[in-house]
Amino acid sequence: MKKLSTTLAALAMTAGTIFGQEIFTGIGAKGTYNKAIKGSQAFYVPQFQIGFETYSETVQVVQEGKLSKLQNNFEAHSKGGQYAGQQSGSAKVTTILNAEMELQDFQELANDFQAILDREIEKAGFKVIKMSDIDKYPSFEKVKEKYSSKTDRKAGKSSADDIGTGMVKVYPQNTLFMFDEKSALTGGGPAFYTMMKKVHAETNATMILQNIHVDFTTVELNVDLSAGRKGKTTTAEMKVLPKMRVSYNTIDFIGPKGGPNPAPVRMNDEYVSNKTYNANIYSDKAKAESLFSKMFSLKGKPDVNFDPRIVELSKEDFKAAARDLFTQYSQEFAKTLVVGAKR
Repeated sequence: MKKLSTTLAALAMTAGTIFGQEIFTGIGAKGTYNKAIKGSQAFYVPQFQIGFETYSETVQVVQEGKLSKLQNNFEAHSKGGQYAGQQSGSAKVTTILNAEMELQDFQELANDFQAILDREIEKAGFKVIKMSDIDKYPSFEKVKEKYSSKTDRKAGKSSADDIGTGMVKVYPQNTLFMFDEKSALTGGGPAFYTMMKKVHAETNATMILQNIHVDFTTVELNVDLSAGRKGKTTTAEMKVLPKMRVSYNTIDFIGPKGGPNPAPVRMNDEYVSNKTYNANIYSDKAKAESLFSKMFSLKGKPDVNFDPRIVELSKEDFKAAARDLFTQYSQEFAKTLVVGAKR
């Protein structure tokens, strides 16, 4: 019985690892950037930019199929005319969060996310240096000097007035903003390499630089297009699901070689929570107008003619759902680190 239990546990771990390998492009079974974490036994997360979506749009565009276009071309030519060209159609779903979240609530979640990520990396068998302990390493002072002002500028862009205008970006305590996919100096330069090598020599740990966006809903949008010589018809089926998701991420690593990669690691697709939360999802133009009046200035306020969906839930349910999502994501990320570190 004990042997059977051990075998089942091993199979479960293998299945989880395989699943983890499929989530990210750049690290894992065939990761081109495994060299950055190969042999790593310790990690820390000095950069962790989290963007919480509070108002989002899902758009799907469809193009007329090749067969339909060919048939319409033949029909037009047979009647001595010409077909106008390949047709396209689109549909859009807009969702608005109504959870009475305030800036300090998002900051609380950011701090929780950092603790969850540290915990799951530790559970995967690695040592983790907590950012609250980073001051023990004098070499990291140079990193803080270089990036503190940049972090202040980035963090200062989020204020209580930003809530509802699209995305609230927050940083866990003691973390920095160093790089993202828009950074012009991704390679860092010789001085940067020297600084990073000193930090690595002292910490013997690989840095994880992560930027993610967390959305409060998952939208299923299926769009069909029926095209013909006399026009087109676009139909759409839409579901707004009470499931949180990581809609975007970029991840980089700085290890013994001292510099970030020329391109970041990314998810292959959005990461959707396997748990639903309790929410009231409905359409109410008057309520949407009221929410937009609180969220936006008069000049930038969107029109509600597109009939947005309001996702209404309690602050407590929002936080619980966010923690659930990020725990699942962190577990898969940690599994992928195990694979990459062994390559």
